[in-house]
Amino acid sequence: MTIQKILGENGPMSELCNGNSCPAAILASDGNVYVQGYLLNSDADQTLVAPSGEGFVSMPLETAKKIAAQVAQL
Repeated sequence: MTIQKILGENGPMSELCNGNSCPAAILASDGNVYVQGYLLNSDADQTLVAPSGEGFVSMPLETAKKIAAQVAQL
C-alpha cells in the first residue's frame, strides 16, 4: 500500500501530520480511506461499541468538515 494523498485541516499534505495538521484522512493505493484521529477517552470508549475487528477514533467536527470539502473536490 502506498499513500496517494493525505487530506487534513490545512489541505492536501505531502507528509503525515505536517505542521500539526492531524487528524487526517489518508487515501491509499489499496482503494481504502484510512482515518487518523485521537484515541477515545474512557467515557466515549465505554459508550461506543464497535463490531469485532473495528474501532473508533475522534476528530473535531470542524476538521471533519474541512476533510469532507477536500474529498468533494476529488
